[in-house]
Amino acid sequence: MSEPIQINLTSIFDGTTEFTLTREDLSVSERRVYTGASAAPAGVIGANFFGLFASSGPKLVGVSFGSDNPLNVMQVRTASGGVREQYTLRQQVQYVLMNAGDKLAILAPHERGPLSLVINELGEADQLRWAVANPPVQEHVRLRIVRNGNFVGDPLAAHWIPAFTWDGSRAILSVNDDTNNGPIPIANILYPRHYGALITVRYANSSNNGELKIIENTTRKSWVAQTAIPDVRWSWVQYVAHDDMITLHATNLAGGQLVADIEVVRVEPGDRLRDRFSAPQTNTGGDNL
Repeated sequence: MSEPIQINLTSIFDGTTEFTLTREDLSVSERRVYTGASAAPAGVIGANFFGLFASSGPKLVGVSFGSDNPLNVMQVRTASGGVREQYTLRQQVQYVLMNAGDKLAILAPHERGPLSLVINELGEADQLRWAVANPPVQEHVRLRIVRNGNFVGDPLAAHWIPAFTWDGSRAILSVNDDTNNGPIPIANILYPRHYGALITVRYANSSNNGELKIIENTTRKSWVAQTAIPDVRWSWVQYVAHDDMITLHATNLAGGQLVADIEVVRVEPGDRLRDRFSAPQTNTGGDNL
């Protein structure tokens, strides 16, 4: 890793406008500390960091701001504009990895900073160390089913595999379906499909009578995990095996759309059994592991 470069900026950080400053617009001290200001609102810093670096090189960037206002955020954006990471700006230095072509977006429209960046170009060994120290994180999956009518799940009906599509504005998988009521296979809403999962369900615009049933795939025998789920309240968390299914039950309150939200996160096999071994569960309204 080469010696880092520090850049100190002041601006109205709007999170959308790319800085037009160049290397010549920045003052420099001790050959590695650059300072600049933008009179016009700006908030996106290009991959070459004002011409001080090559756009194609991966970088480790430390970011700190002049306040801990939780409304101030930074984003690592891809060259095509997608958001790779988002964090709240803090006075404490936070490090982010930027791949070739990535840009850094800063949104802090009510404060001029200062914004401080400490930038390191990464070699192969540096990237490997970062990868080992920052393994992939398992994210939850959020699903939404919207219908005009009631959910009347039937454990004996044909499998229902909702045709979810990605709703980027809400960051959920969503589908409108007024007719299907069969059991939903967990394997079709969780990847990879050989993992078990923790799930929770919420109904909106229901008559406070939501239910969640877990279905065993071979016999189609069912267990009512929870009844009378209050409207807009998440159900207790339940464990379901990778070949289990669930059914949804709720009555539309009084016209309008009835919504069922499902949150799913996979469970590593060892984690589930370890939890059972260390603290056997009873069905008292909490996690059913």
